[in-house]
Amino acid sequence: MSGLRSTTILVVEDQMQIRGLLASVLRTFGVGNILRASNGAEAIELLRTVSRDPAAAGASRVDAILSDWVMHPVDGAMLLRWVRKHKESPNRFLPFVMITAFSDPHRVELARDLGVTEFLSKPFSAQSVAIHLMAALKDKRRFVRVGQFFGPDRRRRESLTAKDRRDAEKSDEEKGVTFYDPPMDLRRRVASADIDIQRILEVQREMDSWAEDFRDWTDDFIKQIDAALGACRGSETADRLRPFNRINFLAHEMRGQGGTFGYPLVSKVARSLFDLTLHNLDRSDACCDLIEEHVRILKAVVRERITGDGGIIGRELMQELERANAKFLRNSSGLQYVSRAFHDANVHNLEEPAAPKPKKPPAKKHLLSEEKSAAPEDAGDRDEAIPDGPIPDDDDPNDVDPDKGADAFDIDISDQEDADR
Repeated sequence: MSGLRSTTILVVEDQMQIRGLLASVLRTFGVGNILRASNGAEAIELLRTVSRDPAAAGASRVDAILSDWVMHPVDGAMLLRWVRKHKESPNRFLPFVMITAFSDPHRVELARDLGVTEFLSKPFSAQSVAIHLMAALKDKRRFVRVGQFFGPDRRRRESLTAKDRRDAEKSDEEKGVTFYDPPMDLRRRVASADIDIQRILEVQREMDSWAEDFRDWTDDFIKQIDAALGACRGSETADRLRPFNRINFLAHEMRGQGGTFGYPLVSKVARSLFDLTLHNLDRSDACCDLIEEHVRILKAVVRERITGDGGIIGRELMQELERANAKFLRNSSGLQYVSRAFHDANVHNLEEPAAPKPKKPPAKKHLLSEEKSAAPEDAGDRDEAIPDGPIPDDDDPNDVDPDKGADAFDIDISDQEDADR
């Protein structure tokens, strides 16, 4: 733990609440000094100040960065590129943990290609923060410069592809690869450092206690989305780009926070809303209606305090959203205007549910007594009512009505099962 007390961590996060939470988590883990910045631009200026005037910066060095991805005006990717490549960077080997709700493979690969050390997906837990922080601080990989890339060696796989094996036959000089050993000072200081399970449990309890505050933050996000949606309703389609971008940004923030504070349904609905407004190509009234449906469900989750999967109510809300998404896709004027993520998430609901098979009624048993007592209206009816062949004698025990046999009550129930899902 003494190793962590001697470290300085820079937290870069545009949401004040999450920034405060991460700082509290690191403090509980035993980190000695924590610096904060609300976006990449502030972080760059702070790193410059650390180099020029450590007293003004509040630290003589920064040992690692925990940064969100989506921020304005400078995001986490631009900050990482500056740290790895800019001549004013105080330490190009700085461990860098990217924290983001973007966990899809191409985003992970992009972060890796920019030289990230660790990738932490939102929503996160106390344990995941501890694991990725310690992995970044104790990372033993050499740094590599090849082409435009500079960062930790990306080859973590033990098994190599055929292309990797062919490359392995070439020398580093032939491949244009240069290796660098990062400074040993940080690894020596944190070599014996560890975060015990009791600390992690303590932090998780603290994160759980923030759930009520999260409801207030989400209420504020929803109000902002309502305001942006109102601006869309009052403008022409061509003028809706800015409020749609705002809705997309707010949805991104919510989808990364819901699961962290015990509201995974908020993350699911916000993810759907984010995908819907990802490229903002469809800014029609129908899209606005679907945004309003997302907002309605978000309000229900927060109002009713629906945590976890929400049980029956949660499943019903998600089914309502899936039906609304599928209806929008079926009626969309052009699927090319919808993001691939939104389409792929809802394509399985596009087909109309199959109509249930009609139930077959049991075979009607005609009683001879009824046929005898029925008074036919005319001769034609009389002919139809009289069966062909001799009528069996009711008193004759050898004559058996086939409709009264055991087969008459052997009803096939395979078609009577509930077809509702």
